[in-house]
Amino acid sequence: MFQRCIFCHASMATNETVERFPVGRRIAFDPGRGRLWAICQECRRWNLAPIEERWEALDDLEKVARDRGRLLSRTDNISLIRAGEVDIVRVGQDTRLVEEAWWRYGKELKERRSRHRKVSYFELGALLLMSATMGGAYWFYGGNMANDFLRWRQFGATAWRGRIACPDCGHVTTELPFKATKRLRLVGSPADEGVGLELRCPKCRSGGEGRLHLGGVDGQHLLRRTLAWHHFAGASEKRVREATAVIDHVGSATEFTRRIATREFTMESLRSKTNRTEAIALEIALNDDVERRLLELELHELEERWREEEELASIVDGELTPVATFEKLRRWINPAARPPADDPDDTD
Repeated sequence: MFQRCIFCHASMATNETVERFPVGRRIAFDPGRGRLWAICQECRRWNLAPIEERWEALDDLEKVARDRGRLLSRTDNISLIRAGEVDIVRVGQDTRLVEEAWWRYGKELKERRSRHRKVSYFELGALLLMSATMGGAYWFYGGNMANDFLRWRQFGATAWRGRIACPDCGHVTTELPFKATKRLRLVGSPADEGVGLELRCPKCRSGGEGRLHLGGVDGQHLLRRTLAWHHFAGASEKRVREATAVIDHVGSATEFTRRIATREFTMESLRSKTNRTEAIALEIALNDDVERRLLELELHELEERWREEEELASIVDGELTPVATFEKLRRWINPAARPPADDPDDTD
């Protein structure tokens, strides 16, 4: 079995997910034509596996994709599936593959919660030890300094920097600290991009109606940063399931953000106990929408590459492979073409 890319000669990564094809962290296969490729992480070229190494590996890949894989995205011709440490590119449609919407970012929220709790327990243990050592001097402490520091280290203190002028008084706002984001109001975006943000002018807010509006990419980026900052402690698995159920009920991540915008929540009200599930759902929906767009671009590139590699593979398998070996592949793909078990001419 090859260990280096035949194009750039870089070492191929290994995996423990596909037992009989431990080559590569991204693998492409076509069960209809019996093709199998290991995709190089360095040059992204597709390395066609020797035909005699494909039999069991193709069976393994089909089983892994069906039983352990999560569908990331698909086109009419290919599906991108994640199974453990391996990304699998499956050629051809399979109706058994059902996309589990929003599981990717839901997993991130659950990992955040687990990390936040571990840090909190560690900090509490350290404080109790100090308290016991110094005669109870720290029993009054009720904060969470370690997690607050980690949040500051990841996000800083400023949610947004830019330049936006109040339409009423002309006052120019150049930055917005995270602590002030609770006053942000979610509104429909005039560019029909789902959701925008408004903030009352800090100078004339007492008497005027001037509002600072952030829409488009800037508004989306600010909203995602703000939600991630407020939800730094993550969410429980139950909360994530409830949030994804809300999105499922609406029908799509984009439609959910539009509906939230029509209700014109402020961040403060959205973070309230009664609206917490919707706040978590909004963060999941926004990030899923971004990731989905990136995956669509990646799938387009993968499909173009597959078309090129399939042309080459058809030549290798059809013209450069010994007839006896190719016949084995043909029989594997089409069981009906296999001769009876007692056929003396069957050399399998």
